[in-house]
Amino acid sequence: MLRFVVVTFEILALIMILRSAFVQFWLSDMQMTTSQWIYGISMTIDNQQLAKFRNGISAQVQDLTESQTEYLHRITSTKTELHNFNLYYCRAGDKNPYIYGTNLRYVCGEISRKGILNKFS
Repeated sequence: MLRFVVVTFEILALIMILRSAFVQFWLSDMQMTTSQWIYGISMTIDNQQLAKFRNGISAQVQDLTESQTEYLHRITSTKTELHNFNLYYCRAGDKNPYIYGTNLRYVCGEISRKGILNKFS
């Protein structure tokens, strides 16, 4: 009987400690740090894929001006930017003031051929 009372008291004390503000702050801080770390790893992988993709298409597109090159770098900086470019200019057929003609067809073809957005949600 004494053992039951002691174990019950220990469980209640543990619950009280875990519910304290300090422990809650500590646990939430650990969760945020871990989430940021995992997000950073996923962004590093995405950035490597996008850099490889950018370098591959930069070598093949024809005579781009400096502003067009900057635009190409901007649209390949994140998967969200590339997804929006693909959605508006490749699939919907909107007119793009920076990349057009054979360069636009090449970039759109490489996006679909490489499948870089297949895992984009």
